[in-house]
Amino acid sequence: MEINVQNTNGRCAVALGGELTIYAAAELKEGLIGAVGECAEMEINLSAVSDIDTAGLQVLVLAKRHAAAANKTLQLVGHSRPVMELIELYDMAALFGDPVVIPAQEPGRNANGGKA
Repeated sequence: MEINVQNTNGRCAVALGGELTIYAAAELKEGLIGAVGECAEMEINLSAVSDIDTAGLQVLVLAKRHAAAANKTLQLVGHSRPVMELIELYDMAALFGDPVVIPAQEPGRNANGGKA
């Protein structure tokens, strides 16, 4: 799991990468909650996330709730395919309230989602 935080005048850009799984959940929680404390606005880029499980999703939900309780803004952007699939599986898109761009067709797949 990789976490990179850039704070510019209270606006944080957070880039997450690698595996957001139970094995990295404690480190992820510490990093995100710490960033929420330092930032008035936070944008979390998930485009480099290669794998995510329920524990990783729970930490993202916790960070979103922590930000809301502190009257701060937290937005998820650049959802990778694994992130989109898990959010869709648990029907959590409305909870996050962030726009998710879904490609019309992924290269190498047919229109029904199967291998081309």
